[in-house]
This record gives sequence, structure tokens and C-alpha cells, in this order.
Amino acid sequence: MRASLLALSLALPGLAMAEPSYHRVIDVAANDTLNVRAEPSASSADIGDLAHDARQVEVFEFDSTGNWARIALNERDGWVATRFLTRDEVATLGISTIPQGLTCGGTEPFWALGLYGEDARYSHPTDGDTDFAYETIMVAEGRLGSPALVMLATEDDTVIEATLSGASCNDGMSDRSYGWTVTLQRIALGERRFLSGCCHLPRD
Repeated sequence: MRASLLALSLALPGLAMAEPSYHRVIDVAANDTLNVRAEPSASSADIGDLAHDARQVEVFEFDSTGNWARIALNERDGWVATRFLTRDEVATLGISTIPQGLTCGGTEPFWALGLYGEDARYSHPTDGDTDFAYETIMVAEGRLGSPALVMLATEDDTVIEATLSGASCNDGMSDRSYGWTVTLQRIALGERRFLSGCCHLPRD
């Protein structure tokens, strides 16, 4: 009964979700780990493990039975049994569903944007590392949670406008999935940079 209720509360079986959902591991002994399988089957290859108390496990979809959840592990996707998962509440940015701590990035060039609770950190091989403060967080009209526009600024009036959406994303360099997409503009005096990439919430 508990497993059935859990599957119903997590997602509709067989459907990918517009946004990832977040879970924690339960009912695993402290001296044990939760197997991550290559396919949604207990007989499938074990490709890694989650800690017995892992938090913020990012789930992209469930199989048609609702018994298996697809996650990313070690630069590839894998599956864990949903009977060992329960919903994990994560803090979000403003009225959006964007999780605090979401980490975004892209390749060629390799850049990163960390969206933390109090501030944000932008890194770029040309621009360097810069801390930003939040200015505005808006959700698209008529939408619930995302897409969201996050506006950041520094004291010298450098601005980042980042649009984040819950959607499947791939970085083009690995076999793992990401649950969020981002496009951003960095606007400084006399220059403008336009970037796109993928985001994920690191596990606790």
C-alpha cells in the first residue's frame, strides 16, 4: 500500500516530468547503500550507489510501473527503486520552483552560475569569478513556478538576466541528463554576453 501511494504521489507512471522532483533515501540501513541500476530492473547492472541518507535526489521521470525513478549518477543516467524514496522538500528562489543551490553551466566556453540562498556566483574564463546579489525573481505570466527570470546585479552595475525552465537538457559531453535549462545575458558597460546551458541541484 505504501509503495502504491508513493508512486501515485511522485508522478503519473510512464510520463516524464516538466520539472524534476526531489527525494530522499529511506529504509536503507546505516551500513548499507541504495543501488543505482542501469535499467529499471533489480537484475540490471549496478552502476553505483546512493548513501543511506542521501537528500535532494533529483528525479527526471518514472517508469511505466511507477516502481523505478531515473536519476543522474557519475555522468550517466540510472534507475533507483521508488520504494526507497520519499519526497524531500527543497528551498526555492522567491515564488519560483527554482531550487536554492541550483548549479548551471555550459561548455565551450566552460562557465558556471551558482544560485544560492543569499547570493549567486558567476564564473567564466574571460570574465573571472564574480559574486552577484539578487535583484528580481519573476515567474512567467500564467505559469506556476517556471519559467522564471532571475535578475542579478553587482555594485558596479554588471547585470545577469537568467531564464530558467524545467526541461530536459544535455551538456553535449556526457550521457547524463539535467532537469533544468538556462539562458542568460551578462550585461556590463559596453559589452553583452549571451550563454545557454543546463542546471542541476547537487545532492546533499
